[in-house]
Amino acid sequence: MNSKLLVFLIIFFVFLILFIGLILVSEYRNMDRLKIENPTVSEKNYSFRKAALKIWAVNLVLKFLFPLFLLTTGLSNKIVLFAEGKGRGLILTALIYVIFFSVIDLIISLPTSYGSFLLRHRYGLSNQSIYRWIELILKNFALNTIGLILAACFLYYLMRLSPTRWWLYLGLLAIPIITFIMFISPTYIDPIFNKYTAIEDESLREDIKDLLDKAGVGDANIFVVDKSKDTNTLNAYMTGVFSSKRIVLWDTTINKLERDEIISITAHEIGHYVLGHIWKGIILGGAFAVLLIYLIYKTSTWILINSNGSFGFNKLYSVASLPLLIFVLNFYMFFANPIVNLASRHMEREADAFEINLTKDREAAISTMIKLSEESLSIPRPSKIYKIWYYTHPPVEERIEFFKNTSIQEDNP
Repeated sequence: MNSKLLVFLIIFFVFLILFIGLILVSEYRNMDRLKIENPTVSEKNYSFRKAALKIWAVNLVLKFLFPLFLLTTGLSNKIVLFAEGKGRGLILTALIYVIFFSVIDLIISLPTSYGSFLLRHRYGLSNQSIYRWIELILKNFALNTIGLILAACFLYYLMRLSPTRWWLYLGLLAIPIITFIMFISPTYIDPIFNKYTAIEDESLREDIKDLLDKAGVGDANIFVVDKSKDTNTLNAYMTGVFSSKRIVLWDTTINKLERDEIISITAHEIGHYVLGHIWKGIILGGAFAVLLIYLIYKTSTWILINSNGSFGFNKLYSVASLPLLIFVLNFYMFFANPIVNLASRHMEREADAFEINLTKDREAAISTMIKLSEESLSIPRPSKIYKIWYYTHPPVEERIEFFKNTSIQEDNP
């Protein structure tokens, strides 16, 4: 590779190491301040966060080192040469390559995945068995591999069909593809991992239906998912579009929250649907995809040109370029995090406002947030830079303050 590319890679990885150092220093200092300001927060919360930050740092580095390793060692191109064999076509080549790629990726990610498994057990956040952990690893591997094979076949077909415009065609297809995934995922993908059953508590079901009617949503399926075999934390969500829309309550949420708190967290999720956050996410995601794919095209082409053949291939439409595309995708997604998460926090604040105006129950909203925080061993707030870069929701401290002070609108008679 030439000096331009070498300097770019050196600068980026130096920046990455400095960024990780800045995050760790900021988080440790923030926790020291929190210990003084919030003495009621358990030392267990801080200990868990410190351990989780170490796993985060390793995963962040691996996200970039793994695809770069495949490129700079020429291993990616060697796998393609093997996959092509004697005149194999694009589909077979992509299939064989992706299987090799996915297996190597699985092997590299297993240590940190197992470390996270042990960590959550050590701090009482999970009672997941080792067999269940292996089951989920294998199911995710199979599903992700199938998805990547389909994506690679389609992507490289477009590249070969139109080497300079493939990014535009793929970007324009982003919205229908995202909508399709949103439509089929609740019905066909999610049940692969967990069991979804209709809510049995008749009284709670009627209360949720009343919420849906009050919010003007109409019919939506209400399910309980058996997340207790994976985690001791709490959650609920509303997903799907059109006839696939559904409210899903984790069984841990039903078991650990009071009735008014379950209603409160459900109202928040209904707020996302009523406020159009699902559709906004699809439309904004599709628009962002056009820009993102264009940047991937331009940057990957620049890197490939400046590699001077050191990767073993010189055409972007070679399947061997998959790690290059993934490296550049991770690069731009990393720097896009602050913008994406700013939009997400804004939507969450809107849903919080919707929740409290739908239920008129300030106390339930506050107690729900406290229990969610306690069960997940979270801290009241992160450092500013960590919040900007990684928080999809406002910190617990901010959300509780919002619920305490925001005005509640009276319903029109």
